[in-house]
Amino acid sequence: MRKMMKTGMVFFMAMMVLLTQHVTADAKEKVLNKTMTIDLNKDSAGIRFAPTKLKKYSKVKVRVKNKKVLKAKANGRKYIYLKGKAGGRTTMMIRLYKGHKKVQVYHYSIKVIGKGQDGYKAQAKKAFTIQNRYRAEKGAKALTWSDKLYRFALYRLKHSGYDGHKNLPTDMENFFGDILVINNISFGENMASGQTSAKEVMLSWKHSPGHYRNLLNKDYQCGAIARYKDTWCAVFYDGSPENLSKKKQDVADIVVTIKRRDKASGKYIGGATIGYYEENDRWNTSKRITVGESGRRIVLEIGKTYVFYEKTTPDGYDKAKKVTITVTKDMPREIILSDN
Repeated sequence: MRKMMKTGMVFFMAMMVLLTQHVTADAKEKVLNKTMTIDLNKDSAGIRFAPTKLKKYSKVKVRVKNKKVLKAKANGRKYIYLKGKAGGRTTMMIRLYKGHKKVQVYHYSIKVIGKGQDGYKAQAKKAFTIQNRYRAEKGAKALTWSDKLYRFALYRLKHSGYDGHKNLPTDMENFFGDILVINNISFGENMASGQTSAKEVMLSWKHSPGHYRNLLNKDYQCGAIARYKDTWCAVFYDGSPENLSKKKQDVADIVVTIKRRDKASGKYIGGATIGYYEENDRWNTSKRITVGESGRRIVLEIGKTYVFYEKTTPDGYDKAKKVTITVTKDMPREIILSDN
């Protein structure tokens, strides 16, 4: 009986040692928490991914919590294949083993951006926060975030892309309409392409003298940053955010469209620079605009006489004739300049 009790005690102690050793081994495994974004607008075919050199390990195990959002499978010890299925969020656990011992764990929080979704607003706001930090470092006031300007910046990227500001005037008119000219709105803009994070794009603007000077401008009051795929757009405005959605009430002003027409073909052409001024005060009222094929809208004051002339003529066309017009309430809403 004593021998049996002694043998049983030895077996029990041996099991306790093994259990203690197993717990100690698991306690030493490394757990790394990471985040990942998969954009089905770009990564719809699936991606190959490895958090580290998988060949160093004897076994790789992958588990995804929400399989309706993401599919993941280890291809031996080469890579992990990820396939986004729908927009949403999930977690993924990657366990790496040496022998029978689990030595490394990666815990990923994953956001999947569905097709047609924006998905980048959080990154854009992070860039905006960094931008305000840059401004504070140089003594400039923080800009106020404007949802209206965010929607415009996103509109710019989706419609014109990284265009070097070429289509900025046209996009402004199409997005804001008459309010743009009635409230005399103009913007500053920074653009970038190829950066994949808020930190990266802000560093690129910081290291570019022109972009950096633009984002530090103390006259600006509000703005926004947008990202779409691999392009970024920052918009700056020196007025109140209210001016972007509420028209100023002034019955003395009307909105007209300035157009440039080729006499020979009868077609409206773009690319001309048109100058204009009040007839009795040229030096203090001179302005210039660039017109597209659809023209350019401006605000004129009823009762005043304006002179319009072509400063820069598009290649291959003759210079347009000067036009003088007195503004009345019932006048046509188009002013057309044409060559001889």
